[in-house]
This record gives sequence, C-alpha cells and structure tokens, in this order.
Amino acid sequence: MTGVALVTGLLLASGPPCEPRVRGVTPPPAEVFAVLGAPLLDGSACPEGRVPMLPPTSPPEPLPIHAKDRAVPEGCLRNGCWAWAGWNDRRAMRGAGARLSIEAPEVSGRDHSLADVSLQWGPDGQEIVEVGWEVSPGRYHDNAPHLFVQRWVRGRPCEAGCSFFRWSGRLAPGMSLAPWIGKDLAVGWLLREGRAWAWADGEWLGAFELGEDAPVTANVAQWFGEVFSLEPTWQVPMGTGQHPDLADAATIGSVCDVPESGAGCVVRATRFARVTRPDIYLMVRNGPGGFAYGGPVGPAGVTPRPPPSSASEGTPPATGRSATSPPG
Repeated sequence: MTGVALVTGLLLASGPPCEPRVRGVTPPPAEVFAVLGAPLLDGSACPEGRVPMLPPTSPPEPLPIHAKDRAVPEGCLRNGCWAWAGWNDRRAMRGAGARLSIEAPEVSGRDHSLADVSLQWGPDGQEIVEVGWEVSPGRYHDNAPHLFVQRWVRGRPCEAGCSFFRWSGRLAPGMSLAPWIGKDLAVGWLLREGRAWAWADGEWLGAFELGEDAPVTANVAQWFGEVFSLEPTWQVPMGTGQHPDLADAATIGSVCDVPESGAGCVVRATRFARVTRPDIYLMVRNGPGGFAYGGPVGPAGVTPRPPPSSASEGTPPATGRSATSPPG
C-alpha cells in the first residue's frame, strides 16, 4: 500500500490513529470565515486535542530539464508548461478565502490539475502560502483529488513540511477528497500572531510558523485553477475540463478577503481576471463573488466566448505544488 493510500485509509476509517496536537497555541476565531458557510465533508475524527497520525511521505522525483537549445513554448519553462485562470487582487489584507468545487480531472504521469487560494507577501511576492485541492498522480499515486497545503520561501517550494503544525482532528494535508467530488471545499488563509493559518471545511486545518519576519498583512491574493504539463500539448483538463459557460464547469465562489482592519472575510462583486492562455483555458464570472473556469477549449472543443479583460499585468503568477513554477 502506498503512503497516500494509507493516509486515505486512516482518515476515512472509523477511529483513525491519532497523536497529540501541538500545545500552547490558540487558534483564531472561527467567525473570520463565517461567510464560507458550514462544513460539508463528513468523516471520522480524532478526540479533542489530537490530530490524525500520518506516515512519512517523500516529494516526487525532480522534473526533467529540457536542453537549453530547445525553444521554450509560450507558457512554459524548461521543466514544463503552466496555465492559470482565475481572479487576483492587490490590497493590504490579512487573509483570503473561497469555496472551490472539488473535481477529479483525468490527469496522467507527472502532470497536475488543481484549484486553490493563495496569499503572497514580501517585496517580490515570493513568500506564498496555498491551500486547495490537487490531482497529481506523480505525487499521490492515484487520480483522486487531494487536500494540499504549500508554502513557498524566497520563490522556492518548501517540500519538507516547512514548520506546518496540524490543528484539525478531522482533516489533514494530503488526504484524499474522493468521497466528496462534486461538493464544495471551503478554504482560506489568515495571517495572525506570526503564523499563517489554513482554513478548511469549517475549521482551522493548521498553521505555518513564519518566524521573526512574519508579516502582519499580505499584498496579493489569488483564487484560481491551474494545470501543469511536461509537454506543451495543452490537453490537461482544468477543473472538470468543461468550458466555463457549461453547467458542469468547475466553480470558485464566495471569493473573499480579510481587510487589514476587518474582523471577517469580505465578498466583493469581482476581482482582477488573470487568464494566461485564453485560447485554451477560460474563466467566466457567474455571480457576485464567484466564477466558473475550465478547458481546454478551442478548435477541438467548444468555441469560447471572449474572456474578461485582465487588469493584472505584472501580478506575480499563481503557483502549483507538484512542479516548480517560481513566481516572478
């Protein structure tokens, strides 16, 4: 049994093995993300004060680097190709959140497809935290969506936990979300007292210790779908793989930010659009505080309507977990 399969089995079985939760820590008030609604995901939980015991995991093998004399296609680096579709916002904020529809796009090999919420800070926007779902066979050894948490330090992904302590007795990074495909996953981040707290499905998932230079506020938030492919085929499905005009397209709703002086997460009617390959992957606003997204579209799929204009020129790009897509 793989490590990920074991994690899934432990978390879905009745009475998972548990270990003590970190002591001497007080989480933020849950009311911060009240706008995201009540929990939707059922499942067994550890007793109060304990968290699921997880087996050790290892990062995926490094991605191959293409030769320097090879032309790099649009949207690609020498180790692969990325595309994003979603919203971003630049303002002083202490947190951000949203509801992400949990999907199971067909992904193979080292490719991945994900949706998440991220916060960024620092002079170059290279300090980043992300939380959401991801389908990545190279990491999880299956085709299910998994709950993931990621931190970037100085523009590089931190693969060894990076001082993340777990708080939830029900949910844990890496767990399979397969039983809840089609439901919404409420996620978010809050900067508080030197920590970046991750929110998931109605409770605090855990937090990163940010150290002596911990920020009080972030300056960028992003809510997006992302795909990665080793080759520029642009066939990896984003969300459900459907055009965002269709009823079964993936959605991101209740998009909110926690203002610098506010107590709760505020839903705003719209944000700045960021669509890196509008000929292939699209997003369409579908109501106050939300949008649908997906693809690939184009000659082989549904004829897309023009995407929203982007006002995010120069915004640091969204980043994914399975492959290094450095911001900048």
